[in-house]
Amino acid sequence: MTTEERRNLYRILHVQPEAPTEVIKASYRALMSTLRAHPDLGGNPEVAARINAAYEVLIDPERRRAYDATLSRPTGPHRHSPSFVHEGDPATWQADRQCPFCRAAMPAAVQVDTRCSRCDSPLMRAPTIDRGELFGRRRSPRNARPMAATLRFADRAGDHAARIRDLSLTGLSLFTGVAAKPRSAVRVITPSFDAVAVVVSCPPEGTGFVIHAELLTLQLLRASGVFVSAKA
Repeated sequence: MTTEERRNLYRILHVQPEAPTEVIKASYRALMSTLRAHPDLGGNPEVAARINAAYEVLIDPERRRAYDATLSRPTGPHRHSPSFVHEGDPATWQADRQCPFCRAAMPAAVQVDTRCSRCDSPLMRAPTIDRGELFGRRRSPRNARPMAATLRFADRAGDHAARIRDLSLTGLSLFTGVAAKPRSAVRVITPSFDAVAVVVSCPPEGTGFVIHAELLTLQLLRASGVFVSAKA
């Protein structure tokens, strides 16, 4: 294990440094089984080895204490640090003229590829054919689109593994090992699109959680046929 990997055991398991043992266990199970990181399920053997090595350290109280003592805490702001978080409802981002993810001031003009100068989140508003998602109504059909994704939370640091279950032009649901607070902002990154969404609900399921969210901003990264045409 390299020095850089030793310094990121919590990130490898997609948990926070203060995570209790049961959360570490749940995240490990989600990564290896539900998110199919285990080689027997098609996962990369090197990635699985890193996950196992990190788990062996963090699940043992004495080894974890020794590891924590070696961590060097950053003193300055990090690009995805909670120090960027501002209070407020992400859904009011347009009226506030603020990035829905980090609440930084938006530029005067927003184009299809405009991104936040602070957190790099896309700033183009998602399609608006469905604004009833927050009240449990869906007028835009959801389509099953299983794919791996990287999840970032506005109220905590680090990247978290997730797997999208379905999505439409205006919303999505995904499975992850980390819970999200309703009305909080999340950023969802896949090879096909980059988006910021507001969490509608986050019920537990098995070893993880299912996040249901309404899209606020969206940038397609390549023509992949992922989304259903708004004209359909």
